[in-house]
Amino acid sequence: MKDQQQKGGQMSDQNSLAELFNNMREQLALLAFAGVGGAFFRAVLAPEEQWKRRVIQGISGALSAVFLGGVLAHVIDSMTGAGALSYLAAGFLMGSGGELAVKAMQDRLMVKK
Repeated sequence: MKDQQQKGGQMSDQNSLAELFNNMREQLALLAFAGVGGAFFRAVLAPEEQWKRRVIQGISGALSAVFLGGVLAHVIDSMTGAGALSYLAAGFLMGSGGELAVKAMQDRLMVKK
């Protein structure tokens, strides 16, 4: 009886981990997609003359969305219960904000050619 309970507990733990990783994959995809959208939005609003700088800004925006957007998405989701839409909103905001932060840093530290 005890062995069956242990096996049942291990099986539910494995199912929980599999579900966690499946959810994480979906959340990261939503954050990355929305982050690229946010960075693209900033690119349209503030064109950059040098394409290398623009690429760096866009990649930075997407990475900001992936690495920082999860925290914001969790806060939005806990306040609104919006689920996947929370991750899209957070990804967009963090993508746009990350792109803006890198652009500001480039403008301050690097001389435009």
